Amino acid sequence: MKTGLFRYIQGGIGLLVFLVLWHVASTTGLFGKIEPEYSLLLLPTPETVLKAIVETIKDGSLWGNTSVSIIRVAIGFSLAVLIGIPIGLGMALSPICNNICEPFVRIFSPIPGIAWVPLAILWFGLGDTAAIFIITLGSIFPIVINTVQGVRDVDSHLVDAARMMGANHLQVMRRVMLPSVIPYLVTGFRIGLGFAWRVVIAAEMVGVPKGIGYMLGVGRSTGRTDITIVTMVTLGVIMLVVEELMFSPLENRTRFWRRSVTA
Repeated sequence: MKTGLFRYIQGGIGLLVFLVLWHVASTTGLFGKIEPEYSLLLLPTPETVLKAIVETIKDGSLWGNTSVSIIRVAIGFSLAVLIGIPIGLGMALSPICNNICEPFVRIFSPIPGIAWVPLAILWFGLGDTAAIFIITLGSIFPIVINTVQGVRDVDSHLVDAARMMGANHLQVMRRVMLPSVIPYLVTGFRIGLGFAWRVVIAAEMVGVPKGIGYMLGVGRSTGRTDITIVTMVTLGVIMLVVEELMFSPLENRTRFWRRSVTA
């Protein structure tokens, strides 16, 4: 309990120091490098950004655009999970499936999701379908690769021991393989979700209407640096919430499973 409290206190101190430095940089012309009135345009003060947050909340633009991006990422990432895990399991457990799928994974996984934006717009037009397609492609490969690696890294001695004790295939999968694979899946989910948000922001900035990226592009084109920073803060808060509500509980459960497997 004390460790958690100290962690939050130290994090709060770090955040406070960052805000103070940010305010000083804005009001002193980036520490004297440019005129202060220009620096306020390039880097608004925290107070100005806070006012912009209140403004966008009141007019509904912040939640409206954020909810659009969240829905797109949720659908695209869910599709990536539903498709990526079976492909990864098939590649790890079946040599035939691996031989068929591995060339595609090697060819397409290095291609950044943003590279698919022009094709997605041509194929699906400007809308949610294009964004979901890009998000799915952008986030599926970390899930596939980590699933394959997780299954292949399962301790064969544990599998053999479980089978010698009479465990059937489903019990081996549940009691031995799953606890070993989950940490790799969590890593794949975290990387894939990060890619998903990068891709959707880029897609919304270059053509897909609405969303956080669209709001970011409007702030850039209108010279509203405060709006640009608001969208960045919003994205950071979203990822922090996802980390605390999804990834941290999964990792805590994983540590318990791994201890129970190795005990």
